[in-house]
Amino acid sequence: MPTKVGGSAHAGGSANADKMGGDISQRLSTLFPLTNESLPDLAALMRECDCGQETFLVIDNYQLFENEAPHDIVKAFSFHSAKKLHIIVVTQPLPAHEENVHNANIHRLGTRDFLFDLNSTNRFCRLSGTKISDEELEKVQNFSEGWISAIRLQVENYRKTGSFTSVDNMDALIETAIWNRMSDEERGFLMALSLLDGFTEKQAGIMGDWPILPKSVAHLLKNNFFIPYVADKNVYSIHALLREYLLKRFNAQPAGFVETMLRRAGSACAAVSDYLGASRYFLAAKDYDAVLSMPFTPVYMSEVKERNILGLMEQLIGECDDDTLMKYPFALIRLAFQFIQNGKKNEFGKILLLLRKFLDNQNPAVMSQDALSQDALSQIKGEVATLMSFTVYNDIERMSFYHREALSYLTEKSGASRTVVFGTTPWTFGITSVLYMFWREAGELDNELAAMDECLPYYLRLSGDHGAGAECAFRAEANLMRGDDVAAESLSHKALYFANGENQKSVCLCAELILGRVAVMRGDEKMFFLIRKNTEKYAASGRALRRMTELCTAALNMAIGKTDNFPEWLRDKDAIRKILLVQGHSYGFMLYGGYLLLEKRYTELYGLTDTVMGVARGMNYLLPQVYQMICLAAAKKNEGALTQATEYLCAALDIALPDKIYLPFAEFGATLFPLLETVKKNFDADKITALQTICRRQMAGAEFIIRYNAKEKTSLTPRERDVALLAKDRLSTREIASRLIISENTVKSTLKEIYSKLEIHSKAELDGKDF
Repeated sequence: MPTKVGGSAHAGGSANADKMGGDISQRLSTLFPLTNESLPDLAALMRECDCGQETFLVIDNYQLFENEAPHDIVKAFSFHSAKKLHIIVVTQPLPAHEENVHNANIHRLGTRDFLFDLNSTNRFCRLSGTKISDEELEKVQNFSEGWISAIRLQVENYRKTGSFTSVDNMDALIETAIWNRMSDEERGFLMALSLLDGFTEKQAGIMGDWPILPKSVAHLLKNNFFIPYVADKNVYSIHALLREYLLKRFNAQPAGFVETMLRRAGSACAAVSDYLGASRYFLAAKDYDAVLSMPFTPVYMSEVKERNILGLMEQLIGECDDDTLMKYPFALIRLAFQFIQNGKKNEFGKILLLLRKFLDNQNPAVMSQDALSQDALSQIKGEVATLMSFTVYNDIERMSFYHREALSYLTEKSGASRTVVFGTTPWTFGITSVLYMFWREAGELDNELAAMDECLPYYLRLSGDHGAGAECAFRAEANLMRGDDVAAESLSHKALYFANGENQKSVCLCAELILGRVAVMRGDEKMFFLIRKNTEKYAASGRALRRMTELCTAALNMAIGKTDNFPEWLRDKDAIRKILLVQGHSYGFMLYGGYLLLEKRYTELYGLTDTVMGVARGMNYLLPQVYQMICLAAAKKNEGALTQATEYLCAALDIALPDKIYLPFAEFGATLFPLLETVKKNFDADKITALQTICRRQMAGAEFIIRYNAKEKTSLTPRERDVALLAKDRLSTREIASRLIISENTVKSTLKEIYSKLEIHSKAELDGKDF
């Protein structure tokens, strides 16, 4: 019963009459990739498992789970109560964690558990067909210190020479048992393979420069216990000890050999679509043409962003000569877009100069304009104009000037983007708010909305409807900020209609978040939890959308004053910078500031201020500035510093009131409401009154949803209620199991769930509780 989980997983045992069969396995697979929000679903699914026969679920390479809280995944898997289900997690060391997994069936093996004692070493030797004397056994044990890898090398050496080597360090042991017994061809081949983390037979052929793997080489791979085959990934993997030894040998080889093998390693990675890995090797070999020839689409660049591909591209632009760079104008265009998205202005500027130089044909080393068709030249001119629009980012009318210029160069492409820049990169740069992006000047929001209505059609023609529905989402959010939830809801559905029609998931998420915030304002708990569930379905669409989903969840939880499941990366300034594009840094900081306020970590909030305000002002963003001032006002109010609290509140109102941006204040209304009355005389009284009205609605709506959520969390299932009632009557675990015809383990796990829901710790505390 194979089941794919994380890095790799296998389940063994019968599933004829149990619930670890196809249904559970299929539902389990739909939860991946796991996020903090899907862990409750995983725990609920594990509770349903009831295996009739001994069943083993093996999760290999657990450290490869892309999750900020890997220990929480273990806890979710541990929620099953099936006595015959055994979950085995194989992993490299995980980061230290202060909590333990509370499940009696979870055991931890440390490094010492994998060392052989004398008896185990003796048995291993005999099972390997090697009979040795007690004296030889003592020698092997002393040399290896019980380390199985060293023991295997000693046994391998003994089988080939009839004696054990006297060396007691791993490099010397590998040299004696393996290296000295290989031909020069085999040595060169293995040194080359050591460059790769893992490799297929096809990649091995590329590294050896063979169209078909020779039989002798295939035999070498399949009969070397230091080069195991990882079946679920269809790759070979050289043991770390041997690989480290081979890399030392590789680095000592002549420059010509090293360069050749680096190029082959690049080709081997490209053969399996690992273009990032290929570029690392090509760049190390200074083969810049090969790097510039990689198919770096916007989608691919987005997916590998967190693996520091940008640093690699910076190295390329810094090392490669201009003539070589200008041979690849379309590659430069794609790179320029990546640089501007990530705030690399110097690299972006250099590429723009090179593209203009190319078009002006000022360098004789570059192919002449005669070698390009007029259409190709026009295409490049249109691409450059499109890139120029990002130099005036979030000034809608100035951006549109460049979009119209680009349209004048580019030919019509029905239903498709006319440029290579956009691809399927999220139109919102991975941010879940259009208003955040384009509200840039106090008192000008209505004009900015009108400009979006006028200018977006030109952009949509240029980009093949990339960003469809954005103008509706912009107006929807503006209406919500002003307290008009009816218009906001209607426009959000309109945005969803247009965005879904063009597969613009980033705009869809913006609209979903607006609907969730509408639900909070109304106290509509069913709508709120439906929207929160709707947002989760976007997480499977790639890295960028997965991060957007996490931003949505964080924003919705904070709208009701909760910090539950707040993503780990949103609690760290460096992680925010690494994960979000530069256009979204202050959005991440904005949410982080709200988190610090709700957690009452005021000192950290104050320390964040310069970062938030500096980044927001640099990008002409008003919303993060308003939120930060509000958070500071609330923190100072809570600390009793009313004068400072009032100053911060007035600074926020100065920016927000001209455009009737009320909602940010209402989301912290419980704290700020008393202050609003005291500053009323300093502002338009009607606007303050409108703001106070929205505060009351928001506070009432959030409180209703919080109460509903608490009730849902503490409500017991029928089985839990039966167990709780019997436990309340002081029946033992065995007596409850007998009475309900369930296992004692099921009773224990059910009691743990009951205690968690009721926030108690023992049967005695069940007295006085209503179920």
